[in-house]
Amino acid sequence: MREKYTESDITVVICAYKECKYLEACILSILAQTKKVLVKISTSTPNTFIDVLAEKYQLEVFVNPHGGHTQDYNFALKQIKTKLGVLAHQDDLFESRYIECCLKELNHSKKPIIVFTDYLEIHQDNIDWKPSAMVRIKKLLMWSVKIKWLRGKYFGKRMLQCIGNPITHPSVMYVMEEMPRQCFRKKYKASMDWDLWERLSNKKGEFLYVDKVLLYHRMNKENTTALLIESTNCRYQEELEILERFWSKKIARFIMKFYSKAQKYY
Repeated sequence: MREKYTESDITVVICAYKECKYLEACILSILAQTKKVLVKISTSTPNTFIDVLAEKYQLEVFVNPHGGHTQDYNFALKQIKTKLGVLAHQDDLFESRYIECCLKELNHSKKPIIVFTDYLEIHQDNIDWKPSAMVRIKKLLMWSVKIKWLRGKYFGKRMLQCIGNPITHPSVMYVMEEMPRQCFRKKYKASMDWDLWERLSNKKGEFLYVDKVLLYHRMNKENTTALLIESTNCRYQEELEILERFWSKKIARFIMKFYSKAQKYY
């Protein structure tokens, strides 16, 4: 029997870190949704700034005593007790119909695993209404999940990500019962989301795509991906290892020559 989800089945957990000046705008964009959901804050860096905003908007704060990039996201997911969950990045903004549109897509699916949306980037506090080359390429890679009969097929879910990761992490809504025991693995510091999507593609069920811009993803030197790229060389090795799950080592290395150039956009 097909599941019928409502807004009461959804929890949005905002992953907050230190004192981010964009946190309040993120909170407001979630509270302004046309479908009202439960909102929580998760952090491993508790401080007065976060507490004041939480009190202002009557949000519960959960503190992770064991910080770290993957640990923070796994901890945040554990605070979701509803059937569906979203991990919101503290500096991103959601369109008011994000929840509504994701719910509609989920309720037209026989067995959903995740649902995700189109997005645009924010640079220097301005939305890039003209999509960057990276955003345009990601959109092209969505062809396999735009075809209804393919989105639940092993081939379709693998084709989606066989030359890179086009799924924007903060746009994803998770069907919690479909998530593995360990969603984000510590060894994948810069590619933990792609590692998860690849593993989920082996499960029976559908990857759903909402072809609407419902998220504005901030690109700045302070976000975690950018900091990891600057401080380590881990991203190349991680992405190469994931590509080798789809291709031979030789082909994977050839693809990486082009895919690794995307780092310049961070």
